[in-house]
Amino acid sequence: MNPSLSICIPTYNRAGLVSQLVQRLLSNPGSFEICVHVDGSTDDTLHRLSQIQDPRLRVSSAENQGRAGALVAAVASASGRYCMLFDDDDDLSSAGLARVLRDCAEPLPDGCVGRVYHLADEAGIRVGTSFPVERSNLVALRADYGVRGDKKEVVLTEPLRVAMRIDKTYRRVPTSLYWTRLAMTHDILCINEVIGKKNYLEGGMSDSIKRLKQQNAAPMILLHKARLSAFVRRRFKSWRFAGRSVVAILAYSANKLRFR
Repeated sequence: MNPSLSICIPTYNRAGLVSQLVQRLLSNPGSFEICVHVDGSTDDTLHRLSQIQDPRLRVSSAENQGRAGALVAAVASASGRYCMLFDDDDDLSSAGLARVLRDCAEPLPDGCVGRVYHLADEAGIRVGTSFPVERSNLVALRADYGVRGDKKEVVLTEPLRVAMRIDKTYRRVPTSLYWTRLAMTHDILCINEVIGKKNYLEGGMSDSIKRLKQQNAAPMILLHKARLSAFVRRRFKSWRFAGRSVVAILAYSANKLRFR
């Protein structure tokens, strides 16, 4: 029987972090698997993961292609009904995992693709704002309701795979592009509960996000075009949010020329 949940983790040269994370997660019971894709790591990540003897761990590897390709590869190996995209430097509490697994066993209302939860920071404080509604979509939450901060989405695997299809290969694709594509036709259930911790490591992606966006302008343009398409489809109402996407498309188009 396939598991309820696939926790998909791309990793690069973080052998200690990812092996400890995997072992912590596998110490919990439940119908879940962990799909780690090793993105051309030059450390001993593969060796450490090979020492973990648990059938719920799936490990794949390939030459380094960046986080975008590694995440696609991790999701491609998933067999669970739901997927959770996870960073190798973050954490998921035992209580949070148990809550997610309970929710995965419950049917979704028509038109919903999954659920979204909260994360805490290193001090244990919830990141960003609470959800003011029980159901919305992953663009309207930001655009119309002003929800801010890192959250954790758990969505049906097959629609996610469709949302992740991109014609060209990029090293970095904003995860919000996938959520925007899902939001075109699907709602999400909003769960006001913290399930894990978001770590902001020095030198990590969160620490250098502005530079990464500028250097990877093309996928950022795709993101803001998708948001405008969602606006046209009336998936959110904020003219200001839509206007920001227009400005962003112009700015990233200029950046794209700069980094050629």
